[in-house]
Parts: sequence; C-alpha cells; structure tokens
Amino acid sequence: MQGQVRGGEDIIFKQVSRLFQDELLTNYGWEPMEITAEVPTALPFTVGERRPDFLFRLADGNLLHLEFQSTPARLERFLVYDALLLERDHCQVRTVVIYTGGLRAAESELDGGALLYRVHNFFLKDRNGESVREAAARKLAAGERLSRQETLDLILSPLMEQDCPPGDAVLAALRVAAAIPEQEAERDFCLGAIVGLGDKFLDDEQRRQLREVLYMTRVGELLREEGRAEGRAEGKAEGKAEGKAEGKAEAIRVLLTRRFGSVPGTVSEELQRVREERIWEELLLAAAGAASLAQFQRRLHELTGN
Repeated sequence: MQGQVRGGEDIIFKQVSRLFQDELLTNYGWEPMEITAEVPTALPFTVGERRPDFLFRLADGNLLHLEFQSTPARLERFLVYDALLLERDHCQVRTVVIYTGGLRAAESELDGGALLYRVHNFFLKDRNGESVREAAARKLAAGERLSRQETLDLILSPLMEQDCPPGDAVLAALRVAAAIPEQEAERDFCLGAIVGLGDKFLDDEQRRQLREVLYMTRVGELLREEGRAEGRAEGKAEGKAEGKAEGKAEAIRVLLTRRFGSVPGTVSEELQRVREERIWEELLLAAAGAASLAQFQRRLHELTGN
C-alpha cells in the first residue's frame, strides 16, 4: 500500500495511538472526541490485503477512522473503507489522516458527483519540533513532570518542522527523553519510540551518539553493572568474558520484560550465545526501540544468524 507508513514504524505508530489515543485526537485530530473503545479493523468484505489503520467507537455511537500516511493518500481507498463501515454499523464515520512525512498539503475532499467525501488532514510539519523539545527540557530541568500530551509531542518532535537535520532532531529528542525520571511509567516507551521512529534518519556517527545516550540511562547502567558483577565472579579471563556476556543478556532480558512482559526461553538462550560487543550494542538499540517482542526477535535472528 504505497504511501502508508509501514514495517516497524507502522507498529510504533499503532502503539503510540493506543497509548496516547486521547491526546492524539485532542491535539492532532478533528475536534475533541470521547473514545469508548477500539474497534477491530476487519471489514465485512475483503478489500485485498487492505484494512483501516485504526477504528475507535465514540461516545456518541459513531466511528472514528484514523490513518497514518507518509505521502498523499488516495481518498478512494478510504472512501471504500468508510462505505463498508457505514453499511456494517449504520452510523457516521469520521476520518482523520495524520501525515508523518514532509507534506504540508494533501487532498481532503473527493468529489464523486453523486457523493462528496471528506477527511480531516493533520500535518506534523505544521508543528515546530525544536519548540516542543525546548519546552519539555525546561520543564524537566525545573523538576516538573511532563504531561501525557507533552510526552507524545516529544516522541513525534523529530517528524515536525525544524531547522536542524532529522538525525540531529532524533538525538536531541532522545537526550530530552533520557532526562525523564526513571519511575515515570512512559519513560521507556518514550525512549524506544523515538529510537524506532528516528532510526532511519541516523548515520553511523549519530548511531554511536545514540548508543552513548542510551548507555547513560538506567538501561545502560544495568548493562554495565551486570557485566562487571558477573565478570568479577569469574577468576579466569574466559570466565570474565562469559560473565560479562551473561550480565548483558540479563540486562536486555530485564528491559524486554519491562516493555513487553515475559520473555521466551528461546530468546534468553540466543542472548547467552552472543559474544561480540558490536552485536550487544545493536541488541540494546533493538530492545529499546522495538515496537514489539516479535520485532526484537527478528532483529536478534538477523544479528546472530539463527
């Protein structure tokens, strides 16, 4: 489906939408809408492999249809979705399209002669990412908590308008997010989402800087402490190497457990076999930035060749 956000980025946007659905719609959507439930996106008739990104039931009984796009949307496709939903549920369908690319304009109406179809477009480029990060940094420096809306804005800030290159914007957002207190429930998700959405913008040097930022967080400290403790427990050089590897494996397991729940034993076994520092660094990025445990497992298989 050309133009739709795809792959790991697609999964992250879906998680962002679920976690911040009220804030997303209040500040990036059409109008204030009270959501009562997420609705399955399966349609009553097959439309190839296509289906809406998100459907929500509203308090007034109508449906909200939410789409993420990186290029101009073909409104005919959304019209088909909404016509099928109208036939199925016999209610109004309000469609909001959030553009994550560099666009500032896209069609919002489709004139079909006997029908006129409308969507509401929101462009992230209409917001200033540097202003968002500066406001968040000031608030954190003053010892204040970020609101859920401010956290969402920080996650999306590298995709907004700014004077700096996108890779620099990702690093700047990550540094601000790293200052969120560790006890804040959304901190790890914020860090991971910024990494996941911004990874494609980073060059090798920026990836190195990203690793440095992550290593300054609790995750990085856990990796170092576990490695040192396990290494000290072994008297031989080989034992130290194995101890450090086991410590890093345990640290990544802890991070994955915090983000996704229980970790399969097969993942733990694969982690214990890793010895190369380069792979550990890549796995740390994957554990922090993966949108799902399955996505982390795919990256683990790629790096280990299993």
